[in-house]
Amino acid sequence: MLNRVLIVLISLIIQSCYWQADYGLINNWKSYPVPANADTLRKYNNSLNEWCVSIGNNIVQVNKYKPSYQSIVPFKINPNPADKSKMIGVVSFVKVADGYLIGFNGGEWRGHLYWFANDGKNYYEISDDQIVQFIKRNGQIYAIQGLAHLGISEGSIIKIEKKDGKWAAKEYLKLPKAPYCFSVDSEKDFIVLTSNNLLKVDSSKSIKTIVNAGVWSNGLYPNSLVIKDDIVYAGMRAGVYKYNLSNGKQEWLLPY
Repeated sequence: MLNRVLIVLISLIIQSCYWQADYGLINNWKSYPVPANADTLRKYNNSLNEWCVSIGNNIVQVNKYKPSYQSIVPFKINPNPADKSKMIGVVSFVKVADGYLIGFNGGEWRGHLYWFANDGKNYYEISDDQIVQFIKRNGQIYAIQGLAHLGISEGSIIKIEKKDGKWAAKEYLKLPKAPYCFSVDSEKDFIVLTSNNLLKVDSSKSIKTIVNAGVWSNGLYPNSLVIKDDIVYAGMRAGVYKYNLSNGKQEWLLPY
């Protein structure tokens, strides 16, 4: 009996270490062909691993994805009763000169975009956009918004700017599908990963499909995208997708 208890305890310790591991640099991951086998894709769809990519010290890093369901700004959000039901879901934000733009994404229960003062005491609703991610380009603020749920997949890029002393959002470009994540390449064009495709949006708002029906469209739910040396890295369920913007090469990265 004692031996069985010890085995269970050791197993739990090993599992705990595994889940807390820092997977570090993407350069340490192994490259494989992009999966296409139905059984493999089904296994990846059921995976418990959700990978998130980022850039730190000019190096692409990867870690376990942990969506934030509470404020990650330096104050506690205390909404009025009328706004409480709107400030739910995954939280994202961007710092601006007079405070913070904060998006609340409630998934199928929609989303809302707010401005908050630096101390969090004052705020107002900007729009009912379902913010997925903010980004700054040439000193201006953009965001992707939208929803992919059941048979729905819709969204857009919006531009957020100050007008007459208040922040306002307007549609910059309608997207063919719901966006999951985006970044800016060396040409200052948007690279957008939607629920189905990888797109390039140039400064004239022309949309070019780079990859159609990508591997992530098999229920791998991308959560982040970075570009380093014209190479796209997208973190998602089970692995990291890699795409070379210069030659079109695709790879599937795993930590083992």
